Amino acid sequence: MRRVATHRVYQVNTGDWLSFPVLELDEAGNVVQIYPLAEEISHTEWLPGMIFVSPFFIERKGSEPFSVFFHRLNQEVACLPVSSLSCRAYWLTSFNLSALEFTSESRIIAL
Repeated sequence: MRRVATHRVYQVNTGDWLSFPVLELDEAGNVVQIYPLAEEISHTEWLPGMIFVSPFFIERKGSEPFSVFFHRLNQEVACLPVSSLSCRAYWLTSFNLSALEFTSESRIIAL
């Protein structure tokens, strides 16, 4: 089991924003549990910025701005059947959290 914490999480399938959450991932990389970061927990990785939790693979198309990327993800999830799909976590590295915008170094990494 892997445990990571970050500044913000966006749950694509529910549209929920979470501040300072902890995500627990199973050996296959699926999100098992999300809960608030209330205290320091041993063996928890800190990943600065933002993580997206999604039932489908996410990627940035070319150099699209974050607003376009975000709108496209919400359109894609609206096309999915309602079910309890397993979700994966995707870390947005080098992301400008205060401006909610990608930087030239931003990458999306599947956890």
